[in-house]
Amino acid sequence: IGKRIKELYADSPLERDLPIRQLTWDYATEGDVDEPDAERVLRELNGFNTVTGEHLSDASELRDDGTTACGGRLYCGVFPGPGRNLSRRRGGVADEATFFHNWAWAWPGNTRVLYNRASADPEGRPWSERKKLLVWDAALGRWIGPDVPHFEIAKPPSYQPAPGSRELDAIAGTEPFTIHFDGRGWLYAPFGLADGPLPVYYEPLESPVANGIIRQQMSPLTLVIRDTLNHISAEADPDYPLVLTTYRFTEHFLAGGMTRNDAWLAELQPSLFFEISPQLAELLGLEMLEWAVVETPRGAIEGRVLVTPRLRPLFVRGRSVHVVGIPMHFGYRGEIVGDTANLLSPISLGIGSDIASVKSFTCRMRRGRLHDEPCPEHNPEKRVPAPELDFSSVEWSAQPEGRLDYV
Repeated sequence: IGKRIKELYADSPLERDLPIRQLTWDYATEGDVDEPDAERVLRELNGFNTVTGEHLSDASELRDDGTTACGGRLYCGVFPGPGRNLSRRRGGVADEATFFHNWAWAWPGNTRVLYNRASADPEGRPWSERKKLLVWDAALGRWIGPDVPHFEIAKPPSYQPAPGSRELDAIAGTEPFTIHFDGRGWLYAPFGLADGPLPVYYEPLESPVANGIIRQQMSPLTLVIRDTLNHISAEADPDYPLVLTTYRFTEHFLAGGMTRNDAWLAELQPSLFFEISPQLAELLGLEMLEWAVVETPRGAIEGRVLVTPRLRPLFVRGRSVHVVGIPMHFGYRGEIVGDTANLLSPISLGIGSDIASVKSFTCRMRRGRLHDEPCPEHNPEKRVPAPELDFSSVEWSAQPEGRLDYV
């Protein structure tokens, strides 16, 4: 695809197309489908010296004078030399004392705990011997410890920046949060937050309870898409008393379009389920692996019930609030299929990133299957009608258990 795109833009006179024309995609290929050599691509991501060709070992080696190239700063150091793909390391159980540094690789520089300078006091002594990550060794003139320092390794705690210092030189040796210009953790954020500068607690767009901290229920900056198919339940709506949260599996990726077509991964996590607590199961009369339906004002889906103490009830403002957990990886096509959690979620955009707010909204739950009760009697127009199409004979249309009407 990369080569075909370059061919399409090769003769373009437009300046906006210059990045595509200058795109490097000259990797050797292998296999029946001419896949690019994975290690060549990883070398580009890791970064290399454009003069000597040597791999870079750390992001500190990057330069802005053209002598280095790096496809992904976050990965700089993962492939520090030919035959040294550090992401393939698997270490051992005995590595626990050193934070499993010989298992794979972590950004930045294989550090396992970001800002680990904060584990030591201003003088460089550990706040806790049991939990120490770094200490300042005055004799060696460097930071040492079980973790890789996420700090300038030779900067002593006594260092104070001179007037006019810039970048890392402007951060004192006592300040661990090097992502900020002053090296400090911020409760007051003078810029960078649309809803700053101080942290405030808001309830989600849909919530079974009123905000018990401030009068404002949800963030006034939340963007809600106003649409007849995007009904939002009212604050503490008794029709939708449960909290619904979505989450990922280790075995699946995003919406599951790729991993649901991988037989090994599909076998490990083959089915949509609704995770609930034993308390909620007893309240609703549900048993392990029984069929259930979860509904919101926007739609309804069905799945098997997984009863587990992992998902415990919340205790909010003097009462129990039960939680339903639903994995987000299922859809209509693949070796395994299932209803998608997106049929339930509201369409709203987060304050700082415009990411859909789907981690917490409200729902209700009942025993049975979707066909037992096609629409909520109290408001049938809230349900999106299923298209009247028969996909049961299409070869890619795998069907959930007991369903031949699935689209």
